[in-house]
Amino acid sequence: RMIKRFCSEIMKLLFGNAGLFESQIVFVSSAGPGKKEIFLSDFDGSSPKQITHNGSVNLSPALSPDGQYVAYTSYAAGKPDLYIQHIGLQKAVLVDQKGIGISPSWVPGKNELAAALSFSGDPDIYLLTINGKIINKIVDNPGIDISPSFSPDGKKMAFVSKRAGNPQIYIQDLGSGRVDRLTFDGNNNTQPDWSPKGDKIAYTSMVKGLFQIMVIGVDGKGQVQLTYDGDNESPSWSPDGSMIVFSSTREGSSKIYVMTAYGTDQRRIVDLSGQQSEPKWSPSSAN
Repeated sequence: RMIKRFCSEIMKLLFGNAGLFESQIVFVSSAGPGKKEIFLSDFDGSSPKQITHNGSVNLSPALSPDGQYVAYTSYAAGKPDLYIQHIGLQKAVLVDQKGIGISPSWVPGKNELAAALSFSGDPDIYLLTINGKIINKIVDNPGIDISPSFSPDGKKMAFVSKRAGNPQIYIQDLGSGRVDRLTFDGNNNTQPDWSPKGDKIAYTSMVKGLFQIMVIGVDGKGQVQLTYDGDNESPSWSPDGSMIVFSSTREGSSKIYVMTAYGTDQRRIVDLSGQQSEPKWSPSSAN
């Protein structure tokens, strides 16, 4: 940890940001039949530690900007509910709403998050406080709207909607409310993650019957496929935008991998038994 912190300080002096060395990755790992728990590791997959201990199925973890909280979906009460947990205190707050609570995503630089809630019908995207209280509805549209991801300045939000029939990625200007469709190639585009530099969005697309990681400009141009072997899902940018973490079944069961932002140097990280999935990179350490 001291070596990583030293490297982080050097990166900060040279380039103005801490790069990878102080960041962490949160992910889901199987913990026995019918059990999936949330884990947290260092940026290179080392020192994994278990965060949830409810013996249920826990999914879609997302770390707060300060690294102190993790939001996730859990079936602990029998249905997919949204929880916000303080990592150090091991205290979880239930977002107490009817219906489902899924796909949480934090607002950059704030202790606020967006998530898809279905208490009024089809899932729509709401803005929540860190205590799970609803601030307002962000996306109100007939049909399913899920998987929010904010631009670095917090002024725009990418999300998945089935308003055109198939799941596609859209971008909403949070000031004007204007919504533009981003993806047109393929009929199943999901899991958007906005790059820290603000110019690209990584996402998952169904290609020839398999899920693959794609990157596209926020203007809808320059789409590139980065993966080809097995199912590859849940892309998440490193805080400096140089790497992408994702899950892949290329070796059989689902494991966590990283690659450069250009798709090169793909390698497995996290040495745990069972299956690992839904990785999400954090901007800072959770101490």
